[in-house]
Amino acid sequence: MRKIIFYNNDGTYNHDEELNKENIGHIMGQMSKCHLKDGTEVAGFSDSYRTYEKSKIKYDGKVHDYIYLWTWDNLDEKTNQLIGKGSERYNTTHKLVYISDIVKIESILYSNPKWGGKLTNKFDTFKK
Repeated sequence: MRKIIFYNNDGTYNHDEELNKENIGHIMGQMSKCHLKDGTEVAGFSDSYRTYEKSKIKYDGKVHDYIYLWTWDNLDEKTNQLIGKGSERYNTTHKLVYISDIVKIESILYSNPKWGGKLTNKFDTFKK
């Protein structure tokens, strides 16, 4: 069975769930790492409720056959601060990952900075 494994911010195991379209919404916004069939790993903040239309990513509230993993383009990992001027500092890169290509997902609960997580593009646990 394919699984989603959830960790606490300190790296301790929290729980796991079956990896399916219903449960994949539970990783929304959290730092996640997808292990793919070809042996590669892709990490980023998960976005499972968006669709890509006419060169724009749009929120539609539905889980599709894919998710996006996004990272900050202008992040200084040493200081955990966004750098750059104006709105360019908020630029992100979205990587499309097909659910059918995923073998396992690891996700850190409440890892998004809006929930008090560290501002980082790395799949990294930390102690508060």
